[in-house]
Amino acid sequence: MTVTQASERTLPKDQSDSALLFQQANAEYDAGCFERALELFEAAIASGLSNEVVHNNKGAALDALGRGNEAVESYRRAVTLTPSYELAWHNLGNSLFNQEIYRDAARAYAKAIALNPQRLENISALARAYSKLGRKAKTRAVTDKLTQPAENEPLLLLVQAELYLAADAGPEAIRACEKYVLKHPEDPQGYASLGNAYHALGDYPRAIIEFERAVERSPRNTELWNSLGYSCFCANEFNRAIECFDRAISIDPKHKHAWYNKGYAMHGVDRLEEAVECYKQALAADPTDKVLWNNVGNALYNLGRYGESIPKFVTAIQVDPDYEIAWNNIGNALEKMELWAEAIPFHDRSLEIKPDFDYALYAKGVCKAATGDPEGGYDLILESLDLNPTYDEAWKARSRVARQLGRLDEALMSIEESLAVNPDFDQGWTDRGEILLHMGDIEGAQASFEAALVCLDTARSGYNAETTAFKRKGELLFRLGRYDESLEAFERAAEAGKIDAKMLSRIFLIRRILARPDVPDHVIRACELGSSQEAVAECASFLLDAGNWRMADKVLGLASIDEPNPELVLVKAKVMAYGGNLEGALALLRAHGPSLQVEKRDVFEGEVAESTGNHVLAEESYLRALSSTPSDLSAALSLARVRIKMGKHREAVEAADVAIGIDGREWEPYKAKADALSLLGKEDDAARLNAKARRLLAVTGLDFDSLAGVGRG
Repeated sequence: MTVTQASERTLPKDQSDSALLFQQANAEYDAGCFERALELFEAAIASGLSNEVVHNNKGAALDALGRGNEAVESYRRAVTLTPSYELAWHNLGNSLFNQEIYRDAARAYAKAIALNPQRLENISALARAYSKLGRKAKTRAVTDKLTQPAENEPLLLLVQAELYLAADAGPEAIRACEKYVLKHPEDPQGYASLGNAYHALGDYPRAIIEFERAVERSPRNTELWNSLGYSCFCANEFNRAIECFDRAISIDPKHKHAWYNKGYAMHGVDRLEEAVECYKQALAADPTDKVLWNNVGNALYNLGRYGESIPKFVTAIQVDPDYEIAWNNIGNALEKMELWAEAIPFHDRSLEIKPDFDYALYAKGVCKAATGDPEGGYDLILESLDLNPTYDEAWKARSRVARQLGRLDEALMSIEESLAVNPDFDQGWTDRGEILLHMGDIEGAQASFEAALVCLDTARSGYNAETTAFKRKGELLFRLGRYDESLEAFERAAEAGKIDAKMLSRIFLIRRILARPDVPDHVIRACELGSSQEAVAECASFLLDAGNWRMADKVLGLASIDEPNPELVLVKAKVMAYGGNLEGALALLRAHGPSLQVEKRDVFEGEVAESTGNHVLAEESYLRALSSTPSDLSAALSLARVRIKMGKHREAVEAADVAIGIDGREWEPYKAKADALSLLGKEDDAARLNAKARRLLAVTGLDFDSLAGVGRG
């Protein structure tokens, strides 16, 4: 904030009360006692002193107290009394500029320049106002007026360079900096300004060279190390960038921007835990920075700690209630927690503040689609893309909702638009492959999955070491039928101790396909570290299918069954049945009836009975399940399979038809019916159904050959 105090201090030559009050007011102002100065200026005016200088000086006191609107009134009063009072026009421009009223500020500066064309502060101020208004041509034209004076006052060259950058006149900025460096070759500021200019032009290697020259001349300058680090970061020299930020921090441990930029660098290379700590250090220096609070939230969000991220976004809003980005981010976190309806009001609040906020429109559209209004969600996503057609996430969201609506052609077009914007994003290629599979283009899908693999393999250094990357790579290799490599990728993710039930399912399915019934120690350790009931149930189920029920029982000890999930109870019951305690197994299922849901309990009882070879009891249980819940696909499918085992092939066909009627999009009912028909000697009908099952199975990334020898678990 730059408000110039009037130079006249003794306007009245007499010793009247008003003159004395005016002089006392100036003295108080010069001493920094702005409240007292304001009182005295007002007293002088009240006593009859009303001229341009006293109103200008009163405006300066008001500006110093942060009362910008009143300051503007005082300056306007001054120029009304004396329209040729150039200093008041300049101060009026400054006050308006500080209040972000740039158009009126530019008019005030232009008046000041007309009255005093030689005052360089007026020229540079007008250029800054034009740059804020986006009037680049005018910014450049005004900045050109500083060229001649700068020949005699070299520091003006750096001011001129800054203004040229604001006008997108990078080459002119560089020339101004080079002139300054020629005159002052040992001044680090010249090289720093050159670095800023090259950075603004996107020439990061040259910017690095200039910042290096600057720090050679001023090795204790934290701002220079910070600038050098940021250019290194933009040049993808991440480790060196972090070293530069550390150098700045070692000089000044409370340097907010160095901590912030280090956090940003850590965030950029997915070292998110460290990013959070860096942002916290920056916040210790300035707890009122809404952007920092938002960034801490973003880092926690990207770590999957959505609940923890929300209070950080809330704090950003407490700093600035109209911070639309933080409102939207709360909605995003709730969306990730699958609280879609709860997320919508936060996106709405963001849109109240900024109606054309494309990110909020797209996010609200995703939530609307998830809460049963895909058409409404689709329209919102289209609206966001009208505002920002280069946002790849919105194109991906459009693709997902189009798939939800059954519009596969639109889904494919949308994901391809996303890839046109960001061709290096592996998930986009994966999504494209999924869509092509559903459209029956298996070769095209395989090519997309291969492209996704290339993206993962060429990702920047440090990224491939992350668990998420290995999980994605494992899934892609699985889709391509490269099971050995897929297993290696999944198990490398498991070695980090970060494992979930879905990833375990893949590990164990691949081990079944490859006939590897063992469970590596690091997988069991990952289950123990995660100790989620889903993960433990998956591991125990695999061991059970491999015939190792004692080890399965041991693994089950990693999770409590006081409040178990259904899968955990089922596996525990199967283990008990394998151990010869069928009655105890059935009693366990019945004891947990409420948590299992009654209709599922019958299916589970059937599975336990079937696992011990008691097919009659299994058939009775599946029939009970279907009787209570006719839409239970798992019950119908299990009934068909157990009847095949019992030799009841015609009844198996009937049960498979029930399963197909419940959901004709699943491959397993068609396969079960084909197996029963084949056993009845109807090979042509069986072949036709097997072909349909193969097409549906291809969407999952499997084929019958892969499934050979894979157990039901």
